[in-house]
Amino acid sequence: MQKLQLTIPAQDRTGAAIRIKPRDVREWLENLPYLDLQRAAGIASQQLRIMNRQPMTVTARIEILGDFLNAWQRLGVSRPTRANGNDNTGALLKRLCQDICFGYKIVVNDLVNRKAGFIEMRQLPLALLGAIYTLGLQLSHYYSHYQRAPRALWSECLALFRFAVEHDHADYHRELPGVGNLQLDECFRMTALLRQSDPYRLPTGMVAALNHYFRHHLALSSIDVDQDGANGLSGYPLLETWRPSDSLQDAALVLQVDELVQQLAGDIDKLEQLGQTQAVGLPSNIPASTLLHTFRQLHALWEAKPDRKNDREDAHTRIELVNGLDSVYCMINKGRCFDPSLFVNPGAQDIIDIGKRAAPETGANPLMPAFNCASLNRGNGGVAISYCGDQKPYPKIGQLVALRRPTNADIRRGGWVLA
Repeated sequence: MQKLQLTIPAQDRTGAAIRIKPRDVREWLENLPYLDLQRAAGIASQQLRIMNRQPMTVTARIEILGDFLNAWQRLGVSRPTRANGNDNTGALLKRLCQDICFGYKIVVNDLVNRKAGFIEMRQLPLALLGAIYTLGLQLSHYYSHYQRAPRALWSECLALFRFAVEHDHADYHRELPGVGNLQLDECFRMTALLRQSDPYRLPTGMVAALNHYFRHHLALSSIDVDQDGANGLSGYPLLETWRPSDSLQDAALVLQVDELVQQLAGDIDKLEQLGQTQAVGLPSNIPASTLLHTFRQLHALWEAKPDRKNDREDAHTRIELVNGLDSVYCMINKGRCFDPSLFVNPGAQDIIDIGKRAAPETGANPLMPAFNCASLNRGNGGVAISYCGDQKPYPKIGQLVALRRPTNADIRRGGWVLA
């Protein structure tokens, strides 16, 4: 059987063996302090990390992971929509999801890379399903927060699905505790569709909206195996990294979205005519104008072959920012501060009070220097930036700002964009 290279925690085989009973774990999870979500998520993650390092039977580990997945789902549903700034529950839930994923990958590793009995091997499709599902959850989290996703997440997700296809497990479906009935192929296809949507260019909140939309129209996409390489099938080859098509393997996995593109075109027309997200089967709390912009962007992307190389570079570049009307005016006008007397009609000084402070001369700019930020998301959906420093005053909500990517060409012509 083909070997798989998976990232898993090291097993602690030096200490005394501890027999962990799934029934005891289930009872312990039921008694977590669910009214304190942050504490409950932290305790569950810490305990599962310990269990992941303990040797145990495949059957017991699978059962325990299902109980932890159910607890994770329960904690996620209970989390308020808008959390305060000091709430660390989201990060703890992401870590718990990562620990659950590690557990499923441990099972896959034990069954594939080591000798296992016939009875234990029957758990392999379920372990593949759990690993692919939780890897997809982690990728979705990184995409929605405009954070760089570890390369291993997609590489392992693709490797696990390729293994499932080669061993006829792609159509496997099973109910995961707290989640519902899932099919392995559909779980992977959801992640592949989202990744192919260029998620770092999506407007804020649209990752969740597209997840909902793709789930509603899963039948309109498929993943085919191209035995002849990239030239045999139209569609989007699924690769571990974005590289030239001539480096494809002999049998490539190809994502087909032709029917989904047609559905997108029809739903764009519905949104333009009706202006309501319910018209395309999505909840009413999603802004219709933002969704329409996202659909148009996605339709244009899938009509042409995407190239992620430039986008990935754009997502981690230096951005200069100035805040406040006076600073913005000064920067755009190359150091010349605002002088209201230049904009007052002759004879209107008696009517309009422009103050007695004279405008500073050009070059004598008393304003604060620009903030040096890093871009997180730059594209048609807008721009998200991050600043780590102590320069003040910080920009305020509703304040006019100007941004510039400080390349030589931008500096020569100004290159400032108002926001």
